[in-house]
Amino acid sequence: MSFRNLCFIPAKGASTRLPKKNLLKIDGEELLFYPIKAAKKSNLFSTDDIIVSTESEEVKKVAQKHGANVPYLREDHLARDPYGVSEVAFDFLESFKDYQKYDYIFFLLPTSPLTQSGDILNGFDLIRNEGFETVMSVTETEHNALRSNFVKNGRLEPIHPEMIKKKSQELEKTYHINGAVIVVKMSAFLEHRSYYTSSIGAFEIPRNRSVDIDTYEDFMLAEYLFSQM
Repeated sequence: MSFRNLCFIPAKGASTRLPKKNLLKIDGEELLFYPIKAAKKSNLFSTDDIIVSTESEEVKKVAQKHGANVPYLREDHLARDPYGVSEVAFDFLESFKDYQKYDYIFFLLPTSPLTQSGDILNGFDLIRNEGFETVMSVTETEHNALRSNFVKNGRLEPIHPEMIKKKSQELEKTYHINGAVIVVKMSAFLEHRSYYTSSIGAFEIPRNRSVDIDTYEDFMLAEYLFSQM
């Protein structure tokens, strides 16, 4: 059975903490290159269905250079808070309604350049075979979240006081959503107007491939991890 899959890559030009971060280069290629490459290698999408959404003419040219489809430039305000990926995707789907008939929408991020085609395929297998409306890639937390704390007025307040004295090996593993790969049934995305739907599955990406670049320190870490691969 064949499926109609949309790959959606949001890549704004206006980034605050790390200017033009989606165009920074690792191993001679812009960060934007890597999700496009992984999407192509997965063989789940036609060339026209690998969409880069941006408000930037510069980002558009780079995306097209690497073989992605940039059918329009979105409005500038969608590149700033409080607008997020879901709002940007809906803006695209309202402008190009034929894509609303697709079976699945995949979200990939340029800020996760270590994502591999196999990760995309793992997410697709999970959502097809297990009946979830959404699947998200996750990574085990470096420090168990059950032992996390608030600090209020200088006072340490454990979130789970009953867990704070337990040893790490006594605690159930905890995970964080790394944002590298999100797959959603298109019908569920349109219904909920979000990828946080009523049933969400998870699959793991190892910590050494799950860096999400938001600061220069993140970028340096990604460069190092890339060199080790």
